[in-house]
Formats: sequence, C-alpha cells, structure tokens
Amino acid sequence: MTAQESLHRIGAAFKAKPKEDMVKDIANKLDIELTPEILKSGDNAAITNALVEQAVANGKTEDEIAAALG
Repeated sequence: MTAQESLHRIGAAFKAKPKEDMVKDIANKLDIELTPEILKSGDNAAITNALVEQAVANGKTEDEIAAALG
C-alpha cells in the first residue's frame, strides 16, 4: 500500500479530528516542521499531501509515512 493509498484509506478519520491538531500530530510523527506555507495548502487532505511529499523528500519510508498517518 502506498502512502497515498493510506491517506485515502483514513480520509474519514480526518473529519473527526480538528485540522490543526491532526496535522500537528502527523507532522510531529514525521519530524517535519509545520510551516505556515504548509498550513495554507488548503483542507486536511491537501495539508496531509504536503506533509507526505515533504516526508518522501526527507527520505522517510513508506512504512514510516503509513504509521504516521494512522
């Protein structure tokens, strides 16, 4: 399962948690600074996609990303 597929799989969970808390939690797990630019990406899915892209760029494995996404 790819990180993108993991993201779609847990999409429903994003709605249950406030955006800021959720993305802070994911960013923390991926050791990514949650910048204002990332927060301006849009909705929860867009912000999470930006975090996943940054995690991949930072060399995180698919398993690490999937674990951070829940």
